[in-house]
Formats: sequence, C-alpha cells, structure tokens
Amino acid sequence: MVDLYMDLEWFPNQQVYLIGYGYSVGTVNLLYDNTLTLEHIQAMLQPVTGYIYFYGPDIGMLEKFTGLDIRNNYRCINLLKVFRDIMPGLPSYKLASFEVMFDIKRTQKQYKTNIWQLNKDWYNPYKKQQVLKYNYEDVANLIRLKNEIFRLYGIGGEYLDLVRMG
Repeated sequence: MVDLYMDLEWFPNQQVYLIGYGYSVGTVNLLYDNTLTLEHIQAMLQPVTGYIYFYGPDIGMLEKFTGLDIRNNYRCINLLKVFRDIMPGLPSYKLASFEVMFDIKRTQKQYKTNIWQLNKDWYNPYKKQQVLKYNYEDVANLIRLKNEIFRLYGIGGEYLDLVRMG
C-alpha cells in the first residue's frame, strides 16, 4: 500500500503556490513555480493505493485548484478529524502543538505563529528557501505524527474507513 501525505500553502485569495508531499519521511518533495502543474500533481497522485493524509482543508483546496475529484477517487483522511476524535479536549489541535507534545523537532519555526509572514516571504528570493524548508518539515512531521499517534492509539483500516471523506 502506498500512502500519500500532503501539505498545501496558499494565498488569502486561495491561489495555491506550494504543495509539499511524501510517501514516507524519506521521500518528501515539493511542487512550486514551474513544477506546480496538473501533470505533476497527477504524477504525485498516481502511485497512491492506500490513503491520502492531510490536515485541515487541503484536499478541498487541491480539488478547487486542479478541478480533480480527489475525495471520490481516493481514500482521503483528514488527520485533524482523527486527532480530535481520539484525543478529545486538548487545548489546541495545531500541528505545532502536536510537534511539541511528541517532541518532534523542526528548524523552521517562525511561520507557526504567523502564516501571513509565510505568504509574504514567498516573494522574497532570500526567504523563499525558508518557506520551502518549512513546508518540507510540515510534511515530514505530519508523517511522523501520524505514524506515532496511530501506533499509540492502535488506529487501523476499520476506523479509517469510517472517517474517510467522499
């Protein structure tokens, strides 16, 4: 089974400018600028035989951006819903809070508190590399968190089929 993990960045006008994705921590890639095309997005989706994991509204944004019907053609799992289900009553469900809770480190922290700065820095050639690294770490850490939390709580296919979108 090949699962896909993804994290999108977009501007307030809902224009997607960066897609981070990976099938494992060691296979994280980024689509942006010239590589952010429908052809590359379809190539990203092509190997998926398992689930597509994301956090929040990313699948909806990707469908809007591409015109593809992803949630009805793949098994899409919003990890925000899963984490809320299995760990009710937490003060925060931000990924940054889970990174702290599970002692998952990152080098690019500055955008966790100010997403508007992320969008602004995208246009600065000197800071764009930090934005790319931030999104890369978002995807890698999403994979780490999903694996750890699923292991701890014994999350499996039966539950996932109940919460999948589509």
